[in-house]
Amino acid sequence: MKKTTFTALFIGFLSIGSIGSASATPFSISMVADNDFAIFSGTSTGINNLMYQNNVDWESQIPALSTLSFNLAAGDDTFYVLGMGGGGPEENISGLVNGVNMTDPSVTVSMSSDLSSSLTGYLLGGVAAGTYNVILSEVQAAFLGLTWGSPVLNTTQTVIDKAGFGQGFIFATSTAHLFSFEAGDVGVTVPGPSTLAVMVIGLAGLAFGTRRKKLSA
Repeated sequence: MKKTTFTALFIGFLSIGSIGSASATPFSISMVADNDFAIFSGTSTGINNLMYQNNVDWESQIPALSTLSFNLAAGDDTFYVLGMGGGGPEENISGLVNGVNMTDPSVTVSMSSDLSSSLTGYLLGGVAAGTYNVILSEVQAAFLGLTWGSPVLNTTQTVIDKAGFGQGFIFATSTAHLFSFEAGDVGVTVPGPSTLAVMVIGLAGLAFGTRRKKLSA
C-alpha cells in the first residue's frame, strides 16, 4: 500500500472515530442509609470514580429523598455503594437502582468486609451526622484487601421501614462496607471503547501487516 493511501485512510478513520466515540451511560439511584453513604463506579476488580457523597443524617435523607442521576463512564461496568455505620444499634442501606429495588433477586449484589479501619478520620460522630467524606484513593487502596460475600436482608429495622423501600441490607454497628452492583442487572448499557480507539488499533494492525508483506517480498 502506498504511503499516501495509508495516510488518507488514517485521516478518514480519525474523522469517523471522533464522531463515534463511546458516550457515558446514565443511571439513577434513590436510597437511604443509616448512617452515611457514598457512591462509586468501576469494574469488578477496582474502583475508578467517586460519584456522590451524602452529607446529611438518615433522618434528613428520608424527607429530602430524591433520585440521583449519574453517568457510567466508558470502561466501567459496576457501581458501588459504601454504607457507613455511625455506632447506633442499626446500620443499613435500602433503595432503588434505575427503579429496581436493590434487594431484588434479579440484581447481583455482593457485600465487602469492613473497611472502616482504612478510612482516615472515620469518626462515628461525623458518620452519624452524615458529614463524613471519604477519600477516593483510600477506598481504592482498601479495595485490594477486601473479601466479598452475600449481603444480609432485613425488613424490620427502623430506618429501612421508614425509608419505605420494603427491605434493605444490614451490617454490623460502627462498620463500613462496599456493596457492588452489576450495571447490566438494572438495565444500564455498559459503554464500550470509542470508535477512535478501535480504528487506531485496526490501523496499527494494517500497518504491521503491510510492513511484513514488504519485508517478505
